Amino acid sequence: MNILLLSNDAPNYHHFFNELARCFSEDGAEIIVAVDSKFSRHKNNLDKTGFEIYEFSSYFAKHQTSIDILGRYAEYDLNGALLSDFERAQINGVWGDNVNIDYYDRLKSALLSFFEELFELKNINMVLYENVSNTFAHYALFVAKKRGGLYCGVSGSRLPGRFSITADPLNDVAVATTFKSIQAGDIDVEPGIRSWATEYIRNIEFTVPDYMKINGLEQIGLIKKYLRRDRLGQLALLIKHSLDNRTDAFQAGNPLLSYANLFLRNFKRRFRISRLKKMYMQAVEGEKFFLYPMHFHPESSTSILAGTYLDEYEVIRNIAFSLPEGYRLYVKDHISAWGYPSIQFYKKIKQLPNVRLLAPDEPTKKLIKESCGVITLTSTVGYEALLLKKHVYLFGRVFYEFHKGVKRIENPAALRGLLEIVSQQVAEWDDAYNNDFVCAYYYASLPGSCNLMQVGVSAIQTARNLYKVITSSLLIPVASVD
Repeated sequence: MNILLLSNDAPNYHHFFNELARCFSEDGAEIIVAVDSKFSRHKNNLDKTGFEIYEFSSYFAKHQTSIDILGRYAEYDLNGALLSDFERAQINGVWGDNVNIDYYDRLKSALLSFFEELFELKNINMVLYENVSNTFAHYALFVAKKRGGLYCGVSGSRLPGRFSITADPLNDVAVATTFKSIQAGDIDVEPGIRSWATEYIRNIEFTVPDYMKINGLEQIGLIKKYLRRDRLGQLALLIKHSLDNRTDAFQAGNPLLSYANLFLRNFKRRFRISRLKKMYMQAVEGEKFFLYPMHFHPESSTSILAGTYLDEYEVIRNIAFSLPEGYRLYVKDHISAWGYPSIQFYKKIKQLPNVRLLAPDEPTKKLIKESCGVITLTSTVGYEALLLKKHVYLFGRVFYEFHKGVKRIENPAALRGLLEIVSQQVAEWDDAYNNDFVCAYYYASLPGSCNLMQVGVSAIQTARNLYKVITSSLLIPVASVD
């Protein structure tokens, strides 16, 4: 088996994926690495792995746009797949003002050509990375589909101690398919799993998803974040790459400038917090309301799964003016994102009619239970609301969209009528339905805690623990991957 490992500047992810690739290599697979930039190649210690490395930024610098390859892949959403890195570039100041309309065509053409040539040259069978979360990965998926290859996206799940393997994020039907089989009686759920699901649902008010425990994005202190010994080595690497082209390395940009912009963003956030705390409002007892949880940006859950509704102010404004009379909209800030938007953003939300802006530490589960329903793009809060028997109004695409309690917002102009009708209804699903739903999610996930932020020995151990589970789920016998 020939495996294409993707690597980029995602914080710490390389510790896990380098080791996971090494496990495949030890069992006979040939590993080829596709890395987005020279900076990521050095930062991720790829040359120490002994794998063959192909670096995109150098390829991109010499590439001329091929209309032919863009035409051959026109069936795929090539423009939509640019959005995730476009949003990152804008928020983090990666590209500056150095791109134009021709740049995007050349980027699309280069990504497709780069991955096509690797698939052809190395006879790639599988792409190994996390779930599709950025443009680099999305284009690898397109080529894998075209060439009949497998995309293995390893990431955590909402269930504690479970992880998932996904391919196409917009066509992730594993849970829905399993649920249908359980409801039809084609899958007889084991009693132990039934009991686990019952206990999980019973304790959902007190359960925090694994990924929320480990991402560290809620930390706002600058000293603890930046004044660390390990940052010295990173600073030296940034200086070494201080002349890198901002647009050839389309994800990392010029890393010194990109990281400076990230620091500035966190600096502004830290000193925005004191003003922001005074702007939050309180829930009013007895008030009828819908709950809207704000999302973290930039992130694949919004830029890939809800790209049409990326501007959250516009979404919130449309909801505010679509509410039935007598209802409020409670907009709860995100614990990992509060303070990143401008003060003006928050002021505009507060000026909207019928809207109360709530602090990120307000008790989410309590708000869900007291609400008339949850309106969301793709949030985990929507998933939790279903288990608490509250209707969910969904703008984006997410694994729980098939649940009976979800109302897809296909036309935002029809939202008011939908809210009027459904808010008066009690949940049309029972405990047994939710139990089947959680059991389906359990069966569609795999055993093991997948913390991609780990480093050192912890990352190595996690990769080795998950390796046999991954190969078994992909029907690849361990020690027989060749």
